[in-house]
Amino acid sequence: MSAVITSKTATSNAIECVLSASDSYIETLSIQDIDLQPGLLELVIRTQLLSAKNPAEKRVKSRTCIERSRLIELQQGIGQFLQATESSSGEPLKR
Repeated sequence: MSAVITSKTATSNAIECVLSASDSYIETLSIQDIDLQPGLLELVIRTQLLSAKNPAEKRVKSRTCIERSRLIELQQGIGQFLQATESSSGEPLKR
């Protein structure tokens, strides 16, 4: 299960995607601009336990601020990792 939810408003941009999902647990990553800090982005990992008393509640597992340039470096690093491990996973790299 994987989904990307994008949200764009006049003051901020955001994206949210599912990192992990099962019948009882969902973990998501969201990235959004910090309006008052140009060039800084907020990364948040949230968890949702579907068997909890309040299954709709999302809890923050991790929150960090990152410069846009570092996010680009992270993207490049992930791309290099996926290319290097492409042959060992048996799955073709989607482009």
